[in-house]
Amino acid sequence: MVSDLTILYITANQMPEGWVKFQLVHLLKSAGSYPIISVSRKPMQLGTNLIDNNPQCFWNIYMQMLRASNVATTPFVAMVEDDVLYTPEHFREFRPPMDKVSYDRSRWSLFTWKPLYSLRQRISNCSLIAPRELLIEALTERAEKHPNGCPDKITGEVGRELVEKNLGVTIRGMVEWYCSNPIVHLNHPTGSDKGDYGIINGRHMIKKHAQIKAIDIPYWGKAEDLVRRYTDGFPQISAG
Repeated sequence: MVSDLTILYITANQMPEGWVKFQLVHLLKSAGSYPIISVSRKPMQLGTNLIDNNPQCFWNIYMQMLRASNVATTPFVAMVEDDVLYTPEHFREFRPPMDKVSYDRSRWSLFTWKPLYSLRQRISNCSLIAPRELLIEALTERAEKHPNGCPDKITGEVGRELVEKNLGVTIRGMVEWYCSNPIVHLNHPTGSDKGDYGIINGRHMIKKHAQIKAIDIPYWGKAEDLVRRYTDGFPQISAG
């Protein structure tokens, strides 16, 4: 069967080694036969690998998405980040119309400093599934409009009206959907979003849990067990 989707895996190679192994076990299981294009700061044996030598910032993430999308050949692409756990259903259950990008809202946040799942009511780039040509068009317009880049504070997801107004680019259509099994987005001190991390080493950070919380969710299990994957390395057990 010919694949209709390519997974775009973007990483700064800053996550703990144990977490990387754990996350990739789940990603490869969930990806199945879908091709993967990885963009990393050091060589990786993960699909077609591209090396990123640009300064690290949110703007560069979108420019690397553009780069990888131009290498892909499938009608759709899915954005994958190195601090997110994905289910097979996330890649298989939904495709947006060809004139809209989409975001999976079945996304639980998990904070490493307090093992508790939290359902935040916003879209996230890590859950993007988009028509490849539409995404290339949108990100090319950003690159041409701002050849020297843009501050992180006005950079954001394709299809977010306020972001695209601030960038002065075309507002793209966007749809939200809910997968039958959730993805889990880890919030941690090694993330690209450096200013949002609760109480860490006595310092007060900003990000807080949303109103909807859980200690155990379908497919992924207990929050404290997943946090240990980040903090304690990679126990030798199978994914599932």
